[in-house]
Amino acid sequence: MLLFLVFLASRPCLGYYDIIKSEVLTAHNEHRRTWTVPEFIESEELSQEAREYAIHLSTLNIPDQILYEQARKQNIRVDHLAYPVSDSEFEMFSENICEFQKNVCVYYWATEGAVSYGIAKERRTEVEQSLADKFSAITWKTTTEIGVGWAPKDRSKKNGRKILVVRYSPAGNQPGEYENNIENPEFLEYFNMPAREEPDTAHSHNNSAKLSNGVVDVLVYILFFVLAKLECDFKCTGNSFLISG
Repeated sequence: MLLFLVFLASRPCLGYYDIIKSEVLTAHNEHRRTWTVPEFIESEELSQEAREYAIHLSTLNIPDQILYEQARKQNIRVDHLAYPVSDSEFEMFSENICEFQKNVCVYYWATEGAVSYGIAKERRTEVEQSLADKFSAITWKTTTEIGVGWAPKDRSKKNGRKILVVRYSPAGNQPGEYENNIENPEFLEYFNMPAREEPDTAHSHNNSAKLSNGVVDVLVYILFFVLAKLECDFKCTGNSFLISG
């Protein structure tokens, strides 16, 4: 408890840029824990390069995209296809990009991306394919490092839109390697749940806690799934077991 209070007290000292960056890193590793794959380790080099690319994207005058939180309210699925990735072949790293005001990009990739990934590839729309790629990038088992950077889309607008760039290394989304890196695909159905209220950047200190609640809900679903599967496996082999409380 004491360490938690010290952490909260120290957050304002990080600065606005670092607070958002920290929340993005935390959200990624909460997702990784949910999916039972190793957590990412930040690469300062990747983060610096991601920030530089976000600044570059801010100079391209890309039209405003439909924000993820707006899409949720309109009950539509969107992605920000206007932003070009810097390594389209995923040779050096895989890369996720979004435009945001509320810091919910990772949550959207983890939920809408999971739903999109669960759709047969030949049936996915362009948006669904993009979201599926984002989901697999954040879930890819053998990816170990992450870099996070962001930049204001228009520096003249206070509290305006921002551009987030996240890079992952070694690169995920490699043909022929999905089965070994996106394990337990049966968990996907648990991400197809009603949307909950998104956290607001105006209350940024609550973002990680709210995302954690969503992660706990999913973990409960996964726990029940695993226990049911174990029970089935035991019965299939002529055995049974009793869970006592």
